[in-house]
Amino acid sequence: MKKALFLAPLALAVSLGFSGLMAPTALANSPVEQTSTMQSHSLIEHVKLIRVDATSVTLFETWHNPITGDQRNDQYFQDKETISAESMVYHYTPNESLFEKMIKGYQDASVWKEIGFENYGGKQVKKLKTIVEPKGGIYQIAYIDTSTGLPLKEENYNNKNERIVTFAYFFNHVHDQSGNIFKIEERDVEFNTIKTK
Repeated sequence: MKKALFLAPLALAVSLGFSGLMAPTALANSPVEQTSTMQSHSLIEHVKLIRVDATSVTLFETWHNPITGDQRNDQYFQDKETISAESMVYHYTPNESLFEKMIKGYQDASVWKEIGFENYGGKQVKKLKTIVEPKGGIYQIAYIDTSTGLPLKEENYNNKNERIVTFAYFFNHVHDQSGNIFKIEERDVEFNTIKTK
């Protein structure tokens, strides 16, 4: 029962869209199809990453516009004692797609070794393995969607082959007709959930 109560706020955050907790960007979660006539505000890449371990849940969201160089990073963290939320906006020199950078990272044979294929969530995935901490025996398995080259999931294991961390990835393109995604006030908020007598 305690575990269900702990994960309830995360389920709510995912169902409402994390951006709704940080700033009023309802349009930021609307997927759109890519066309050649789209304006630069419609070419925003959106990555949602959920990290879960035995004691905490962290939700990361990134919005990136490769044409303008604008990037927004949001983070929501919760464990049994703390809830924190952070939002930061950056402006970089316009560069390559965030999605393309991720795809290239998994293609680096000096880091990732292919260990097979399987079906995951109805999709054909390539399984890759890398060593995270050689001394501690911690390694990571990535499940890469063969149709996109992007990860669906990653799992970290300890030297006893016990899963210790799970990462779930979600990717889409979004539009921001109002221009609010990159015009937020940066924030860093933390709450202590332990009640004092």
